[in-house]
Amino acid sequence: MTLCVHLWGSVEGEGPRKNNRKQNEKGGAHPPRWWGVGAVFPGEEFYQMGGLFTRFIPFMCFDRNDDAEGMQATPPPPFDVGVALEEVPPDVYLKRETAIKPSIPITGKQFLTLQEHIPPRFQGRRWRLLFCSGLHGFSRLALQQNCAEEIRSARGNERPAVLIVSAGSEGKILLGAYISCIPQTSNKKYVGTEESFLFCVPSPSSSSSALSSSDDLHIFTAPADAANRYFMRCDNGAIAFGGGGKGPALFLHSDFASVSCSTFCPTFGIRESLLLLNARPGGDGDAAVFDLPNDVHLEGGEPTTSVRAVQLWTIGDEYFSLL
Repeated sequence: MTLCVHLWGSVEGEGPRKNNRKQNEKGGAHPPRWWGVGAVFPGEEFYQMGGLFTRFIPFMCFDRNDDAEGMQATPPPPFDVGVALEEVPPDVYLKRETAIKPSIPITGKQFLTLQEHIPPRFQGRRWRLLFCSGLHGFSRLALQQNCAEEIRSARGNERPAVLIVSAGSEGKILLGAYISCIPQTSNKKYVGTEESFLFCVPSPSSSSSALSSSDDLHIFTAPADAANRYFMRCDNGAIAFGGGGKGPALFLHSDFASVSCSTFCPTFGIRESLLLLNARPGGDGDAAVFDLPNDVHLEGGEPTTSVRAVQLWTIGDEYFSLL
C-alpha cells in the first residue's frame, strides 16, 4: 500500500536561506529542501496556519508494504508547474472568448528552485500571467497597461513580479528576475527591496561541457553589504535590474528584441555576465577575449543576445495544492 500526500510550505522556523556571497560568486543554487512530498499514515497529525502546513517532511515519497518492515524512499514524481498557474481569462480585445491555461518556459524543478528563494509569504501561491509576447506581441504598451490594471485591482495588496526572458535564436537561454513590485512606467527611479534576485540558465557553450547541458537555475541575490540598492528601474520602455559597476546585471531593451547583461553589477554581487557563465576565458578575463557562448555577441562592449519570448508574472492570493 502506498500512501502519499503533497505538503506545501517551509519547515516551521525556516525560511529561504540568507543572502550568500559565495553562492552568488559560484552562480549556483541549492536544491529545494523545504518543499515536501511525503507519506501520512493513520495517527499522524498536521496543523494548519492559514493555507500552509507548519510541519513538513523531506522532499520524497515513501512506500509502505504490509509485507515489509519500515518505509523505503523512492524518487518524487516530477512537479507539474501547471497546477501553480492561474488560467488566463477571456480577452475581448484579443478576440479570445474562453479562458486558457498558460504555459511557462521553466521546468518543474526550476519552479521549485524559485519557490525556495521567494519570500515565505508568497510561497505556495498561484502565479498569474500579466504579459506574454506570444499573446500580446512584443508590445511594451501592452505590458505597461496590463501592469497598471493589475496594480489597480490589487487594491494595495503586495504584488511581486517575476520576469522570464527566453533568449537566443532557439530560446535556450533563460534569464529572469524576481522583484518585490510590478514594473511601472513611473519607476524612473530605482525601486524594489533586498528580496529581489536574478536567475538564469546560461547559454550552451560553443564547446560542449557538462555545465552547458545543465538546466539548473543559477540564483543571484543581493549581498548583505551590497554597494547600492538599484534593484529595478523602468525608463523609456526598457527595464533594468541592478546598476552601478559596468551597468545593469539584466537589461531588457525597450523594443524587447534584445537583452544585455553587464560583466560587473554590485547590486547582486555579480562579477561575471549572466550570458558568459559558460564562456571560456581566452586571455585576461575581459569579455572581448572570451570564447563567447552560442548566440551571444558584444554590443557596446557588453554581452548581448536576441530575445525570443518575454513573460511577466505576478503572485496572487490563492494557494495551490496537489491534494
